[in-house]
Amino acid sequence: MSHRLHFLSATSLAALVLGGHPAYADEAEDTENRITVIGDRAEGVASGATGLPLAIIDTPQSVTVVDRTLLDDFAFDEVNDVLRYVTGVNVEEAETDRTYYNARGFDITEAMVDGIQLPNIWGPAIGSLDTVMWDSIEVVRGANGLLSGVGNPSGTINYRRRHYTGQRRVTGELTAASWNRVRGEVDIEMPLTSDGNWGVRLVGAAQNADSYLRDYRSNRTALQAVVDGRIADNLALSFGYARQQGTSRGVLWGALPLLDSEGNQLDWDFSTSTTQDWTYWKSKDQTAFGEATWAFAPGWSVKTHLSRRINDEPSRLFYVYGTPDAETGLGLFGYPGGYLSTARGWIWDNRLDGTFKLFGRDHKLTLGVQRTAAKFGYLTYPVPGTDPAWGALPALQSGWDGTEVPFPAFGDAVESARISDKQWRVRAATDLELTDRLSLILGANYIDVQTTGFTFGVSAARSESAVSPFVGATFRILPGINLYGSYSDIFNPQKELGTNLKPVGSAKGKSWEAGLKGETADKALFGSLALFRSEQSNLAEAAGYDVTLGQTLYNGIFVRSQGVEAEVGGRIAPGLTVQGGVTHLSLEGRNGDPVRTYVPRTTANLLLRWEPVEKVQLGAAMRWQDSVFITNSVGTIRQDDYATLQLQAGYKLNDNVSFNLNVANVTNHKHLASLYWDQSFLSPPRSVTGSVRMTF
Repeated sequence: MSHRLHFLSATSLAALVLGGHPAYADEAEDTENRITVIGDRAEGVASGATGLPLAIIDTPQSVTVVDRTLLDDFAFDEVNDVLRYVTGVNVEEAETDRTYYNARGFDITEAMVDGIQLPNIWGPAIGSLDTVMWDSIEVVRGANGLLSGVGNPSGTINYRRRHYTGQRRVTGELTAASWNRVRGEVDIEMPLTSDGNWGVRLVGAAQNADSYLRDYRSNRTALQAVVDGRIADNLALSFGYARQQGTSRGVLWGALPLLDSEGNQLDWDFSTSTTQDWTYWKSKDQTAFGEATWAFAPGWSVKTHLSRRINDEPSRLFYVYGTPDAETGLGLFGYPGGYLSTARGWIWDNRLDGTFKLFGRDHKLTLGVQRTAAKFGYLTYPVPGTDPAWGALPALQSGWDGTEVPFPAFGDAVESARISDKQWRVRAATDLELTDRLSLILGANYIDVQTTGFTFGVSAARSESAVSPFVGATFRILPGINLYGSYSDIFNPQKELGTNLKPVGSAKGKSWEAGLKGETADKALFGSLALFRSEQSNLAEAAGYDVTLGQTLYNGIFVRSQGVEAEVGGRIAPGLTVQGGVTHLSLEGRNGDPVRTYVPRTTANLLLRWEPVEKVQLGAAMRWQDSVFITNSVGTIRQDDYATLQLQAGYKLNDNVSFNLNVANVTNHKHLASLYWDQSFLSPPRSVTGSVRMTF
């Protein structure tokens, strides 16, 4: 079975980020520099860190790139699945349909698609983001003030779309898994013109699944069509449309109570849920985009990109709060919620990229301007206070079946929030090759944020601006071994509401990183060691859920994060590849006390893929984290350290047909999905996924 690590050269990835796909890079370039697809090699490009086409070894920040082969081999059909195995990243599934990510102790609020920054105002991931659209996923850890100018000193996720590569093929995959999960996936690629200058890539997936959780079931479809081409040798175009739509029923809004009235931690079965059978959470997310890249001079290009995004989330939810009595289990109460969240936004991004000579050396430059405009709405469907859904509930230990509370009498919609947000970003960066061994990266990002509107009766107005500088350097101490260091400011114009019923305001942070990166002479194996330190003041931290307002309130806290991180990736023996790492950190407040204690201080991850014979491929995915805890007014909730293991096997029947089998949580270990809040539910028990893939 041919399982390869696919990476692009610096030139070809620059073509991808700046104008569609490497297939449309300047044809005058040497073929070897246009695109490199080499089995079992660890070279790659980290454009999502600086905006400059730099190899990972030359990028002064920690970077992990997960390729399409890994997503396919391990059946990582959802983004949550793969991010669990990215060094230093934690996936906090606080509810069945709302997920938060963090790295280095801070929430990851920033995302990019093909290098285009998405405003952090879009919020956490709702539902399960399908991976069918992505060719690879790049995670840059630390502050990314150079490209985004906003966010936390945690990291940025850069999703790279699947573009036309010049081939003609059709690939289909059928999957069956535990809990009646069935899935179909298709990838169609074909030229649109006889000369191959225009082509289309159409990918899609449809999935339907039950769950180990009582009454929880979901379905979703994901579709993306991208057309790439050129209307002149130096003018490339790319445009497309993507949509993901899904419905989850029997959802958890909030989760299970974890302490009884005497402070004892409660132990639930895998399937336990507080949901009612009428609950649902729907999501429909659509994006249309177009971009043009003009190579107006040798080594120079300009790109303009325009995106339109529309998102709708209607829901009928049921929240359970309170503390169960230690003897009777009584003490829980219901909170029904009916909502419609809407978002409409534009992103207009422009950038200039090129190389220039100074003191006899070639240097790189990128300049960019981005304008975003978005409108957000939030409708609430109130339930009369006399409705039984507000009342006391039976003991959860008695075994709920989802009919404890009848469908509430939701009333007419009331507008609870209406927000208009506009942002300007101006960025610049240059890579100065000072000597054959020393490179200096300088840059800055200016952002201006203007917000008007209200949320739950409180003004959401803000007017803020900031400049985030970036300084980075790499020094080659030996061939294939670099020392590096970087510094960045960053600020986050937070929208959270404080306990004083006023916006918390912006958080401001600083981030330092220094380390060592190296690769073998044949670029087969890559390794890095990083020391990092970040500080963030006025960071919004959940202070509790206000049942009167119907939303979580926040406090602004100071957080200092510092630690060490090691990572390795590539081929360690013929047919054997590895990708893994270890992160250890401390998180302290201003007085040195531990904060954000739900974040594990030490995590380790390892992905192994082995081809013992030509047609057989075996794999293992492992993750370990140390213990975490969270304290509320009743007591302390703890999750002991734990490890999970996934095993994989693949067999290639012939050039057209292959089979794949995965067993997740092989040891059937029981652990909480998250302690992001003081409620949680159990992560999935052991599950089996089998698939057959056909290519024509």
